[in-house]
Amino acid sequence: MTEQNGRARGTVITTKSGKLQGVITLADGRRKRLKPFPKGTSQKMAEERTAYWTEHRDELEVPKATPIADVADDDTLGGKWFKLWLADRVARRLTSTRDNAAHWRMHIRPVLGTGSPKGWKRDQFRKLSADLDRKVQAGELSWKSARNVWATATKMANDASESKQSKIRCRDDDPAQGVKGPDRGDDTDTQFLYPSEFLKFVESEKVPLRWKTVVAVAIYSYVRDAELRVLQVRDVDLEHDQIRITKAWNRRTRGIGSPKGGKARDVPIEPALKPLLKALVKGRDGAELLLELPSERDMARGLQRWLRNSKVDRAGLHDDTPTTRRIRFHDLRGTGITWRAVRNDPKFELQVAAGHRQFSTTERYLHLAAGMRKGFGAVFPALPKPLLLRNNPSSHPSASGGKIRVFGGADGTRTRGLRRDRPAL
Repeated sequence: MTEQNGRARGTVITTKSGKLQGVITLADGRRKRLKPFPKGTSQKMAEERTAYWTEHRDELEVPKATPIADVADDDTLGGKWFKLWLADRVARRLTSTRDNAAHWRMHIRPVLGTGSPKGWKRDQFRKLSADLDRKVQAGELSWKSARNVWATATKMANDASESKQSKIRCRDDDPAQGVKGPDRGDDTDTQFLYPSEFLKFVESEKVPLRWKTVVAVAIYSYVRDAELRVLQVRDVDLEHDQIRITKAWNRRTRGIGSPKGGKARDVPIEPALKPLLKALVKGRDGAELLLELPSERDMARGLQRWLRNSKVDRAGLHDDTPTTRRIRFHDLRGTGITWRAVRNDPKFELQVAAGHRQFSTTERYLHLAAGMRKGFGAVFPALPKPLLLRNNPSSHPSASGGKIRVFGGADGTRTRGLRRDRPAL
């Protein structure tokens, strides 16, 4: 997306038919193509119209896809029951509903058939489990995806007998109970940054300030990216050295909901992070979002791109293998948790601060840290002074008394004012 005078203006492309078409970024990070401009529209006019709709993107009505629409054409007995089951899950604002619809349509219905759940047999669920194993062996599915499909199928079977809703509850037994699910495969290791790699990243002149700031806060607070996306200035309690996590961005509903686990938590502020947070909250309204995160689409690719630009090019961060995968934005959270485990912080405190419901999740980081403390480097190092100074509004005087925020754009440009491509609170 191009910018002029610090304001996003969208992008103009040429369609296959030769017409000019505007592409803008919506408030939630999604890209939207405008209706192609009439033939004969000049490049300048197309750019002006695209810039206009970039400024007025909130007026664009973008219909939200519903998972029920994906199975609307299924009028069989099984399909009608599934739509009732799915509608109940949508009403309860569960986040897996779109995956549930895809699982039913692509994997479960072909095996269980179109009949009523009253007629489901254990042998059908055994057949489904075997079919998922076959797809994994043929490379059509990952083993984790197969187990996710199985989780949908077994939940359907359980709800057919135990649901609170009488229109969904239609039998006395659970036909999937006791049936072995698809096999587990090899676990894929998550990635993390060493402290030396992080410092190399935030000290590089080739990385925009916005990315340095976001990565530093993401690692030092190990807050999930969905929580970080809606973190407000008022959530940072510098007096008590706590970051209060009370909400998260839900990418499926495109709205704000509860954090993972359904409960609020406090994250202790690392001493090295506090000067940066002071600079970020200084002179700002409490309702403002603390950070300007990249769009959801650019989070992983952008991180990999700027890591390479800063010469953080360790093969494990950028290559996929059968047991490893390239770094994702979410791995910045894992980086901070790993650093705390390497520092040998109390286990229970780490579990609570990380927001892990099960201690087994925290244990993975503890096991990882146990074998790598030697030579790992000093965790949570002091942030470079240029990063702190450039985020301090008092170092950017303006007509409004130095309260205008200054961010580095993705192309290295400096943008005055807060960008608007973020979820509304």
